Amino acid sequence: MGKIIVAPETLDHSYIPEKLPTREKVRNELSYKISQFFSKVSGRGFRGIHIWGSVGSGKTILSRRVAEDLKSVFGRRLIVCYVNCRFSRRVYRVLAQITAQISPSLPQRGLSKDEFLELIFLAAKEQAQRLLIILDEIDSLFWGDEGEKAADMLYSLSRYLERTSLDNFYVATISISRTQDFLHKWLDPATRASFIHETKFLDKYGSKELLEILKYRATLAFREGTISEDSLSFLASFVANQAYGNARIAIDLLRLSGEIAEHLNEDSIKPEHIRLAIKEYALIPALDMEKLMGLGRHKLILLLAVILALKNTDKSYVTRTTVQRYYQDLCIEYGEEPRKTTQIWRYLKEIEHELGGIIEVVVSGKNQRGRSTRISINVPLDIFEKNIIKILRKWES
Repeated sequence: MGKIIVAPETLDHSYIPEKLPTREKVRNELSYKISQFFSKVSGRGFRGIHIWGSVGSGKTILSRRVAEDLKSVFGRRLIVCYVNCRFSRRVYRVLAQITAQISPSLPQRGLSKDEFLELIFLAAKEQAQRLLIILDEIDSLFWGDEGEKAADMLYSLSRYLERTSLDNFYVATISISRTQDFLHKWLDPATRASFIHETKFLDKYGSKELLEILKYRATLAFREGTISEDSLSFLASFVANQAYGNARIAIDLLRLSGEIAEHLNEDSIKPEHIRLAIKEYALIPALDMEKLMGLGRHKLILLLAVILALKNTDKSYVTRTTVQRYYQDLCIEYGEEPRKTTQIWRYLKEIEHELGGIIEVVVSGKNQRGRSTRISINVPLDIFEKNIIKILRKWES
């Protein structure tokens, strides 16, 4: 069988794709605004943009894609420096990293904040007329005892050009954080006004947005026809509901699903490979036998019906109607009186709540004619099935 993953690098966190599904509008807006700022013929100036939003909402990849867009326009006339402040943790380390990216030959030790800034601006001006600095996770500079130093550095950075005679030189920053708390706690009005001229909030991804991202990444990374839209939808829904819409986790799970399928010598990625990836990523609590036993005999039979329906259809989701066919047969097998449809629905929702993320019950097509209940399970089905049968047999003996 051929390889499933043909371009593994496109699923790396460091990969910068040509397109940003669901973020193209804000990408184009930022690229245009900074490009206009950098396109001034003479003079000097500073512009600061702040992007904030929850983990995995696309802040870093948006800023780096905008940087690539600008590099394609300005070429050697632009220097781009990227620093993750969470890894640096100290103001002098941030400044040293910026200096090193402008020129590795520049000194990176023994300098004061002002000396670093002077070196950064003079060296950047000598090589290019434009400088873009991306300060990722900038809020981490304000967690410990660096807060005052960090605030002073941002003020000096944003006002430095006002104190020099450098001409035809423009500096822009894109700062990134999860919240805006540090802006009001640590930065006085003068610093906020000089360092941040515009803010952009990125809301967390929903299942529809994640599906678009996963479809695009799948076309880049996998052999054509390797994974169905149904499986991608299952993965997107899981991440939206159980991992706070974190696109990084979604892409990690996509990669892991492909690796599992290849390891098993399969020619496509199936829902069970995604369930195995979820288990390996440890996003769902391990199966708790006490919790399963606490469901009671009838709910376990219903849960077993869901598992059998998913296994036999080999789908990511099954409808309540499909489950009921298996449920009727299992009730006969275990000598139980089948419950009515409304009771089954109530049982499913109770199971969903009691097992905390292991099963999801969603009404699709809500407020529309022909709506149905879609049921999915987020753990490997074989293991789940064996545990339930083990409990049921124990109760029978």
